[in-house]
Amino acid sequence: MKTKSTFTVIFFTRKSRSNPNQLSIYVRVTVNGKRAEISLKRNIANSQWDAYKGRGNTEKIRALNTYLDQVYAKLLQSHKELLEEDKIISSDAVKSRYLGENGNSKTLRELISYHN
Repeated sequence: MKTKSTFTVIFFTRKSRSNPNQLSIYVRVTVNGKRAEISLKRNIANSQWDAYKGRGNTEKIRALNTYLDQVYAKLLQSHKELLEEDKIISSDAVKSRYLGENGNSKTLRELISYHN
């Protein structure tokens, strides 16, 4: 029996430590209830962020919204690649694939075959 796995990507903000009128933008990847967060290293004014949509709400912020769409697409692509390679899907695995840090990771099956 196959188990269903969940995969969600949301954008959210936190108050900037250096400037109280700015918000720092993060993306949260959740797989089966386990979270991984990535700082996008972008800031936006408090009044220009729509928390319900997870996007900027003015025409001047169009470039930022395009960037957020690209990040979302790249995270989906990372998830799809892990599925196609039959790797273990976790929030940390998707995050590592997105950040390009997963070059030396091995699956348990590969480690067992190497050991034997």
